[in-house]
Amino acid sequence: VTSGKAPLNVKFTDTSTGTPAAWKWNFGDGTSSTQQNPVHKYSKAGTYTVILTVKNAVGSNTVTKTDYIKVTAKPVAEFSATPTSGKAPLTVAFTDTSTGLPTKWKWNFGDGASSTIQNPKHKYSKAGKYTVTLTVTNAKGSNTITKTDYIKVTTNTK
Repeated sequence: VTSGKAPLNVKFTDTSTGTPAAWKWNFGDGTSSTQQNPVHKYSKAGTYTVILTVKNAVGSNTVTKTDYIKVTAKPVAEFSATPTSGKAPLTVAFTDTSTGLPTKWKWNFGDGASSTIQNPKHKYSKAGKYTVTLTVTNAKGSNTITKTDYIKVTTNTK
């Protein structure tokens, strides 16, 4: 298998030619193996690049499969914003920092506006305290975080 939910056991099969005598697998998560056909357990959600280097008496050869293994988990919503306070009109850049590789985003900015982009910018026109909610979704489920009175907008008095 090349994709699935965490923990994911992947059986790697060497199909190299030239009768290799040694193998070095890099699983992309900080671990490696020197077995010819290893089984590796991916514990965390993420996208992993796998590298195999084979050697024989004549030399060595390496193959890299970029973003080859995709491990999913139910996402956990998290975000930050810059700035979180200021004078109206205030444009805020929201950054999705959710884990679990979400594929959909639903923002509620607390002033009646919403967005489905991953990292939206939103302009607050009126003074007030705004509660921001982010719901993230992937194939495994969804998760929501709410930050109460997270954005504080003051009036521009002269």
